[in-house]
Amino acid sequence: MDALARRLATALLAALWLLAVFSIVFPEGAAAVAPVMAGLLAAFVLVALPRTTWHTRVLCGVLGAATALLGAVYGHWEAVPEGLARATIFAPFLSTIVLLRATAEQRPEIAAARRMFGALDPERRDSAVVLGTHLLGSVLQVGVFAILAPILGRDASDEQRREVFVVATRGMSLVPLWSPFVVGMAVATQYLPAVPLWEIMALGMTMTAVAILISFFAFDRRSGFRSFVAALRSLAPVAPPIAVAAIIVIAATAAGGLSTLQALIIGLPAPCLLVLLAQRGASPVQAVRQTVRGLHRIGPEVSILTFATTLGLVFEASLPGTGLLDWLTRQAPPPWVIIFFVVMAMNITGLLGVHAIVSGTVLLVVFTSIPTQLSDLALMQALLTGWGLSTAISVGSLSIATGAAMFGVPPTRLITARNIAFVFSASAVIATLLSFLDGFFAG
Repeated sequence: MDALARRLATALLAALWLLAVFSIVFPEGAAAVAPVMAGLLAAFVLVALPRTTWHTRVLCGVLGAATALLGAVYGHWEAVPEGLARATIFAPFLSTIVLLRATAEQRPEIAAARRMFGALDPERRDSAVVLGTHLLGSVLQVGVFAILAPILGRDASDEQRREVFVVATRGMSLVPLWSPFVVGMAVATQYLPAVPLWEIMALGMTMTAVAILISFFAFDRRSGFRSFVAALRSLAPVAPPIAVAAIIVIAATAAGGLSTLQALIIGLPAPCLLVLLAQRGASPVQAVRQTVRGLHRIGPEVSILTFATTLGLVFEASLPGTGLLDWLTRQAPPPWVIIFFVVMAMNITGLLGVHAIVSGTVLLVVFTSIPTQLSDLALMQALLTGWGLSTAISVGSLSIATGAAMFGVPPTRLITARNIAFVFSASAVIATLLSFLDGFFAG
């Protein structure tokens, strides 16, 4: 992105961020600023989209064409501005995540993680890589690969780089199961806002633990109980700051009656800056500057979310006219069928290269539009499970794209039979557990 476009994109995002804070703090004024925010978002996408990767432009083009086709066939054009208005929350959310990453990178726990990764035994590091990338990825997201990549050194072979990244994606793919700091949670909570965040996180962490044990015992190379315990001990200092950030968001949702995204936008900036102010050698000013410099980089995510959300609203408005909802209602699929279908559909479409935002949005629209016996919590966790695990086997995922660039390995070589087996086996186990637990949730 050239300098002028970058400055304009940053200014538009900053304005969206401020207006989002205003609308959350003063909800009575939200309706007045909503059209302004929609206009700012449209302007940002127009500036950012031409400067994104070809893959992002093609995906947004397909989403836009699908929206136009539905609008032409079913006539629900009024849903387009509604979708744009709903999507305005994502830009401030992602901007807040940029600040969270900038703060985390100055924390001593990150430096300790770098040292831990550097001291790993190449023959017995799989467990530590899975756990480390999972914990750090819950906040840094794909930025964790910038910490992981240097441990290999310049002399590492293509196969060595590939092996480390393939293991790392298993840890990263489990982050969306519980972390409130990822796009999957942001999208899902828009369609299932009544599910308390603490319930999502508690259930997600439990399912994550199950999946990590599956990875450890069935897929890690030369795994051993001692190496697993050593990995847990070495990563212990990293967990508390992540837990504090999550608790702040949970407290804001519980005490303030805010959505997860609103709680993130309101609740995290001040603690981020305060913790750096109290930390010797850290600089809040540097974090703010780094955030400002990094805002324009969220252009691809904001663009995709804007197009996908708009498509979702038009699709939702058009669904009754398709007859699909009536057909599904007559079929009355039992909860366990819906759970398995959601998880496996996300995995299969991911394997085919479909972005999780697209398949996730479609599935959420469909299964929140018909009466089912499935609890919202189980549906939410099924969606997040499929969303997260599919990223480990999809050339359309940001994790694979980032890893290919940082590790110097073609994306297609990062989709391995071992990870495909892990994804589908972990999905089957989690879907079975959710099917069993759903009766308790519904009751």
